[in-house]
Amino acid sequence: MKTSDFDEVFRREPASSASPYPAVSLAERLLDSMDVRAEAFAICRIARDAALVIPAISDLKIMYVLNGTMHLTVDGSEPLVAPAGSIVLLPKNLARTLAGQEPVHRTYNAQEVVHMGSHDLMYLDAFAGDAHEIRVLCGRIQIGVANDFDVFDGLVRPISARPENDLLVRSAFEAMLDESRFRTAGSRTLANTLMKACLVELLRHDLDQWHFPGSAPSILLKPGVGRAVIAILSQPSAMHTVASLAKTACMSRSAFAKAFVETTGVTPIDFLTRARLAKARDLLAATEGSIASIALAVGFASRSHFSFRFRERYDEDPSAFRKRARQEAGSASGGPPRARAADHQT
Repeated sequence: MKTSDFDEVFRREPASSASPYPAVSLAERLLDSMDVRAEAFAICRIARDAALVIPAISDLKIMYVLNGTMHLTVDGSEPLVAPAGSIVLLPKNLARTLAGQEPVHRTYNAQEVVHMGSHDLMYLDAFAGDAHEIRVLCGRIQIGVANDFDVFDGLVRPISARPENDLLVRSAFEAMLDESRFRTAGSRTLANTLMKACLVELLRHDLDQWHFPGSAPSILLKPGVGRAVIAILSQPSAMHTVASLAKTACMSRSAFAKAFVETTGVTPIDFLTRARLAKARDLLAATEGSIASIALAVGFASRSHFSFRFRERYDEDPSAFRKRARQEAGSASGGPPRARAADHQT
């Protein structure tokens, strides 16, 4: 085989790549576009006959059961049993209770048992002495696209699965825990990458359930809107209009505009502008390109218009942001500043 022929083999799309399931294809493309950030970690340790009550918090939480079997109750949802190796994604703003095997004889409130352990790792202990059988690694995460559009705002019930590739998932969570304990250059980037891999392992098992309201990102309940979002995120600099995006969505212009606002909370053009500005912010922090060239690259016709919209969005001009981002990168330790335990109860 010639070298050129060999090279062509690896450029060819597999015959099976065209999925007959458009919803799954859309979900995968959205997963690929998601920005996943691991913000904080804690370990919950629970006795077999105890329960740990955690109040509602306005962040997504992800849990990985390290040892034992966790019995989870979330407000408004059926009780969930998660054996060791399970991943659970918890909705925002809902209180939850983690328990051992019933019956429960002791109940602990998270506010009263949270404490810092070695290497500034938080612990929530629902046990007396050394007797605990359940260990759960908990993380506070952010998931979004176009910077502040939260894909999971429509989630009201936990998503849970025990991935087949348990060795990969367990190793990833243990590595994230180590990175949070012993932060070095690149710790945050590595933790975010590993968290996204674990999230994909969790969500890939539930794609067939994502047409039920409350059990999925709201954007997946309206595939037309999802296709438009993907079009914007994949090519933010393109000359998108409401009409062209409605055509991508296979919807009438009026129906598309209404559905888009209902799903994302903003108009299609506002979302496009945010996506462009988010891309520009990444380029300002990571490249040496001039502000004018970055403005053009993300779809703005002039530097002045770009700078105006950037200041309007981020409360500082592009030059100031770039200077600050580089100063922070130069002095960063590789992870976010330590937060008070009371601010991040998991």
